Amino acid sequence: MRNPYGRSYKWPSNIYDELTQMGDLSFLVYQLGYVNSAMQKAKELGIKLKGMTLDEAGAKPNIKTSALKSNITPGELKKVIEDNLEFLQEHFPELGLGLSATYKSLDELEEMPSDATYDLSSVGGSVVSSGKAKFVKPWRAVTIEEFEDRFQNKELVYSVIKDTHHQRITLVFRGTENQLGAGITDWLTNVDIGIEESDVPEAVKGNIEDETIGLHKGYHKYLFSNTVDDTDDENFRKYDQIKEDVLGLFKKFPKYKLYVTGHSLGAGVSTMAAFFLACEPDIPKPVSCINFASPRIGTMSFLRACQYLEKTCQLKILRAVNAHDTIAVIPVVKYVHVGFQVTLHKDGKYAPELHYPNLKLGWQEWLKISWRNSIIASINTGYVSIYGQPRSLSRRHDSTFLIHSSRYYMYFRTMVTIVNVCTNQLHKSF
Repeated sequence: MRNPYGRSYKWPSNIYDELTQMGDLSFLVYQLGYVNSAMQKAKELGIKLKGMTLDEAGAKPNIKTSALKSNITPGELKKVIEDNLEFLQEHFPELGLGLSATYKSLDELEEMPSDATYDLSSVGGSVVSSGKAKFVKPWRAVTIEEFEDRFQNKELVYSVIKDTHHQRITLVFRGTENQLGAGITDWLTNVDIGIEESDVPEAVKGNIEDETIGLHKGYHKYLFSNTVDDTDDENFRKYDQIKEDVLGLFKKFPKYKLYVTGHSLGAGVSTMAAFFLACEPDIPKPVSCINFASPRIGTMSFLRACQYLEKTCQLKILRAVNAHDTIAVIPVVKYVHVGFQVTLHKDGKYAPELHYPNLKLGWQEWLKISWRNSIIASINTGYVSIYGQPRSLSRRHDSTFLIHSSRYYMYFRTMVTIVNVCTNQLHKSF
């Protein structure tokens, strides 16, 4: 098997760790939204919050740390939440519903793996000896470098995180958010299910039979529309802004890898963004996309394009979904899923299922797969809370935040059972 990172790179020992970390980051981006909105609210009320301040324009947050002003670690974010908890819960009660899950997620991101080793030239930190070997214990190893939600009532929300533990840069897209003024735009994007015929990128052109690739119109518009910031150039797209942020970090950390993740709407956008970023010549390959509860975002032409990038070691896609999650099986007509799909069942009652779309299957097999992933077979009128009790979506305490929390806990309770099969299948595909 050809290793796209070179002979010295070791694949993760199991896929569970990557799924857990990506899940934590997908979860984190919602909390950043609450904290950032709290800062804006405090400014309007003339209140100064502990450990937080806004820049002169009042647009993007500056989190005070001992040395850096423009980024924040998960541990520092937890301290900000703890110090301002009363204000946060008063104005954003949804935060309190999942507070223990928030702290757990932030703690997991802050922890340093016991067997981690680092290139001394690539990070700053203290050198620690272990026998004859020396490794670096990075200072502020995981940092949130960018969080863009200034125009969340019109644009998608994303964050960029640098992880020195695993030498990777992670691009995170937020899912549908009903509480912070973004709900209408997010839902209009979700239901805009027309097909946008996009040009085949140069990296794929000539390697598939299609002249265009069919993509979810709403997500394509979210990703490729021009930014609404008056200070940007007239034709500057959201995708250009994201790529600029990512490439800025790769200039500083050229040996790092790119991961892309998200939940629900964020998962759909993450798949599309990962595909196009994998086609960029100056982005390190492969681009790894691990997401949760993703809807379908493309047609068969998109599937063929993704599989070409997967076979040539330029793209990896893994989607984790709950069985009978209606969101993960729409849109229906002409749309198909891409990448590996791990289907998880409630409380581990059934073994998780691993599926990869095989274009050479006969129509009978495709019919079976289509039925399992159909909206009829996946009708779901409620979600499971973090306590395991079914609750109707119409009830007040089933906030968006609690639904997000419950999904992650369901994923992680059963994920350990699919570690080996996922790892083997993913590596065989390259």
